[in-house]
Amino acid sequence: MDSESTLEVRKLIQPYSEVQNSQRLSNDAQQNSRETLRLSNTQAAELVERLYRFKVESVKRLGSYGDYNFHVKVSGVGQADHHGFVLKVMNADDSQDDEQIAAQTAMMMFLESRGFQVQRLQQDRWGNVMSLQTFRREETGRQFSTHHNVRLMTYLPGILARDVTFDSPSFLAAGVYMARIHQALKDFNHPGLHRPSFKWNLRNLPAVRKYLHILDSKQDQQMVKTVLDGFIDKVLSRLDALPQGHTHADFTSSNILVREEVRNSEGEYQICGLLDFGDAVWNPLVFDVAITLVSFMLTAPGCPIAYSTHFLTGYETIRALTEAERAVLYHCVVGRACQLYVLNAHTVSVDPEREDFITRSCPNVHRTLKLLAETPKHEVDRRWLEREKFS
Repeated sequence: MDSESTLEVRKLIQPYSEVQNSQRLSNDAQQNSRETLRLSNTQAAELVERLYRFKVESVKRLGSYGDYNFHVKVSGVGQADHHGFVLKVMNADDSQDDEQIAAQTAMMMFLESRGFQVQRLQQDRWGNVMSLQTFRREETGRQFSTHHNVRLMTYLPGILARDVTFDSPSFLAAGVYMARIHQALKDFNHPGLHRPSFKWNLRNLPAVRKYLHILDSKQDQQMVKTVLDGFIDKVLSRLDALPQGHTHADFTSSNILVREEVRNSEGEYQICGLLDFGDAVWNPLVFDVAITLVSFMLTAPGCPIAYSTHFLTGYETIRALTEAERAVLYHCVVGRACQLYVLNAHTVSVDPEREDFITRSCPNVHRTLKLLAETPKHEVDRRWLEREKFS
């Protein structure tokens, strides 16, 4: 283990609220500590061996926006787990919300029971699927102590969708896949997914206004303000008219696993796994659609707006959008692009080491936001309605 950081293994045998009241840092200190926590491969291996009693063969750090993920291979497991596991150490802020973490877990287990390919959680030596760990270290003469939720999940093989380019049938099939999830989740319920203060909740888009000073360009600041005003006026004012439900809320190219298929009518790539339920939330279903459209617009071959029509076509073969949803879709899409642009800039400003991951996950976000903001809504709506082909 690193000399500057020691790990206290703590079995979760009491409510998180009780743990939080013990040695809890202020919110500002928690945020600062989360951004500067350093967890080595050696520490990850030691954690797996102590909590799960596996013999670790190899550890590889995986990219992540705000958490700490490791691909861990172990010996002595069956064929079903020969690909290894993912050790997820959640950031300190999100680790405080035990109800939301339980809701994520419940959603994953529910979707697995409905035939969707998601990660399975591994029980630790005490039979728990999650535990709270305390990390202690010293920096610049100060002592830091933060609590982090830890889970071990199966590693799903496949290719990240961000590393390939979906042909039109594959993107259409992705729309079908999301609509199937929305249909399945009608039978799921968990209070932990009502997250009004979650910063990535699209309902909270107006909150990015406090980070406008990070943007160097006055033109960009004005563009963001215009987008926010439109979202407040056209979307937040009519939330009650939008169908709502439990959503993954991060059905993006960084969380979709695919396998390459022999080219056929269903596309060159087939979805074989869905990762990271950390953003799951009860929200208007159209927000989920918008989040995915923006993700794939960032790397679209040709015109991003035209490319996005394939996903909508697939989605609506299972669930047709309502007139109210059609009316706000443009504002939701440009709003999500705005959210990505501003919050990514803020994250890089406080943690420059995450810039490479963010750039790979969200390339061309400024260009896409600018395109959407400068294209009149009626023109985008017309293209979506006509279901254009690749330009």
